[in-house]
Amino acid sequence: RGAIIFMSDLARSISIPMIFDFMAISSYGAATESSGVVRILKDLDETIEGKDVLVVEDIVDTGLTLDYLLRILKSRKPASLKVCTFLNKSARRKTKVKVDYLGFDIPNKFVVGYGLDYAGKFRNVPFVFTLNPEIYKGELK
Repeated sequence: RGAIIFMSDLARSISIPMIFDFMAISSYGAATESSGVVRILKDLDETIEGKDVLVVEDIVDTGLTLDYLLRILKSRKPASLKVCTFLNKSARRKTKVKVDYLGFDIPNKFVVGYGLDYAGKFRNVPFVFTLNPEIYKGELK
């Protein structure tokens, strides 16, 4: 869900025909740090075998979730598989994942807005900002 606003803006700027499909994968839950446990919450509805696939991410952090996703997608034999991310925290990377198209490299700060959330809040804010640590340490009601 975090990439929906970025993906919508991106799609409007691409003139080639495309089909949208969605996977929901989580390693955060309501936390600000990845748990390291990746869960598929929703799988694709369409087959990707023989198709050119662009994975659109909101943020690549440790890379563990994306690495897991790419292994799953590669096993489905797409013609090509590329990654586009709005935000990238390369300093936090724990595994090698290739980002083919990058919006912004950012420092290791917890950011929200423009689709990114904390406990379901702030997704609709039209810009990205750093969330004050007091908010995500239990004071957000």
